[in-house]
Amino acid sequence: MLTLQTIIMLIFILLVMSLMGEFLGSSVEESEEESSRITICDLDDTEFTESVLAYLEHPSADIQNEVELITLESSDYAAELDRLGIKTFIVIPQGFTESISSGEQAELIYISRMTSVASMANINTGSETAVSLIESAVKTALYTDKVSKGELTDEEVEVLESPVNVVEQTVVGDSSAQISQLLLYSSIYSQSLMMPLVVYILILLGSQTMVNAVAGEKLDKTLETLLSAPVSRITVISAKMLAAAVVALFNAVIYMVGMQSVTSSMTTTLSDDYTQIISSLGLAMTTKHYILIGIQMLLSTLIALSISMILGAFAKSVKSSQVLTMPIMFASLFPFMAAMFVDISSLPGAVKYLLYAIPFTHTFMATDNVIFDKTSLYMGGLIYQLVFLIICMVIAIRVFTSDRIFTSSESRLSFKRKADKGEAV
Repeated sequence: MLTLQTIIMLIFILLVMSLMGEFLGSSVEESEEESSRITICDLDDTEFTESVLAYLEHPSADIQNEVELITLESSDYAAELDRLGIKTFIVIPQGFTESISSGEQAELIYISRMTSVASMANINTGSETAVSLIESAVKTALYTDKVSKGELTDEEVEVLESPVNVVEQTVVGDSSAQISQLLLYSSIYSQSLMMPLVVYILILLGSQTMVNAVAGEKLDKTLETLLSAPVSRITVISAKMLAAAVVALFNAVIYMVGMQSVTSSMTTTLSDDYTQIISSLGLAMTTKHYILIGIQMLLSTLIALSISMILGAFAKSVKSSQVLTMPIMFASLFPFMAAMFVDISSLPGAVKYLLYAIPFTHTFMATDNVIFDKTSLYMGGLIYQLVFLIICMVIAIRVFTSDRIFTSSESRLSFKRKADKGEAV
């Protein structure tokens, strides 16, 4: 059972997992660096807030944060994020110091932009770090001041437990709403998990079905009889691709229903108010979204089937045909894992364009593109997939309309026989 093909496959799996580990590790390091960058707008501008900002820069001897003070030109948070070229910032509103001095709970406004449903695109940033540091600074200042005066009452002790009320404003596109980004992510977590998984299943099952079908029929001479029948070879190719696509789609539906049951049991039911907010931000999946995503799913499936048909034509045995699906498996595995964790469109240039070169990547990005109105990315990926599919279909048609499909393995066998005879002599 331990053949050369199996060893090669294991080496490829180890290589892909190692690359994925390095890729995710660099993303985590980038997130950690981002958490030390704090962008803040101080509308209160008092001595107390200045001391808080100083504390943010040096919360301890070993930690130093990069604090950037900004000035807002309007109350349109989406426009301000675009103007400043940032994703998050904190606003210390007027009256912050007065609320703290009077023993009341002060208010902070936390603004963030949501651009992806990937898990690592929604983790802690510098502004979230700043919220906890501001709370710590307020607690320290209040406790020191009140204890030194001997004026720490029971009511003030309760305020010390939560001295700051954080009002979260999440921006999606040109719209914003008073809702936590984490709550938004959790509400669409199931669809962000299901779509890439269904696409991967479609590609994997469809390619395996096609390679095994072509290789099996070729080796038992069924394909030779079929292609010699009074039916055009293009009709034969189309019928095989349609059959494999239907089988892959049926399997994907079963997995989709199963995953929906699993994810729905893990997510909580949102109230009507939150549902309306999600719809107003454009994050609710609509029929239009499903159609756009479905188009790219179909294109990825057809690309995988056309490549599998070409690979199956060069199979020497049914066992070797399973190894031939490895290029498709690895070409789809890397963008699948990347889309689950990071926003591919925000990656560094070399890595991003390398993933863009894989046609399946654009389908894994389809959910992000249609929900967050990344129209140029969606259309660019769609055109690229169409061109890639046409090229693959042209190659497949040339292979099946020529005699290469019958002579490819026979030439290898005859060469092997000659080599064996030479050794015998």
